[in-house]
Amino acid sequence: MEREELFSIVDRILNNSSDGDIEVIVEAIKRRAKGRNSGTFRGINPERLAKETGSVLNSQMSYSVAGIRKMIQEFAVGIIQKEAPELGADQIQELLEAWIPDPSTKTRGNDSPPVPVDVLLTMIRQLLAYSAGTMSASEQTELYNNIPDWQKEYWRRFPDGIREILTLFIKGSIDEEACWEKIHSVLDL
Repeated sequence: MEREELFSIVDRILNNSSDGDIEVIVEAIKRRAKGRNSGTFRGINPERLAKETGSVLNSQMSYSVAGIRKMIQEFAVGIIQKEAPELGADQIQELLEAWIPDPSTKTRGNDSPPVPVDVLLTMIRQLLAYSAGTMSASEQTELYNNIPDWQKEYWRRFPDGIREILTLFIKGSIDEEACWEKIHSVLDL
């Protein structure tokens, strides 16, 4: 629009408008000026809207992850209490921290807490039985249902010395008796 035309329109509006109309026009001009200075678009501040939306989504996701973790822990406690009633509260808590770590404290790499020796021996027994084909179908099913990739998870949690011994057994370089002797030696049992 050309300047002369704009002045003509403004003059017509100002000279033919009531005081109430002028007040509305002044408020509209103030809002428009404020919107330009604050990064708004048609009265909406996209930056503020994005921050608020992100904050809400982040809190909902955090709650969801925490809720799912708590549910899994409660499920695991039930299984542990059913299958190993002799374990105390401290031992159960140690297992939970080892098996279901808090994702907010986890860093990269295998920095998981060490597995208690009795649990480690059970894991080794299960892996050896599976490798030798002597694990019962019900135990296999239960492991798959509770930890879908249990072999990989067990392997990841084994100390390096145990992995080396198990590799020798799986390749047929040593028999089961020699395997257990070496395992007991590494674990100082």
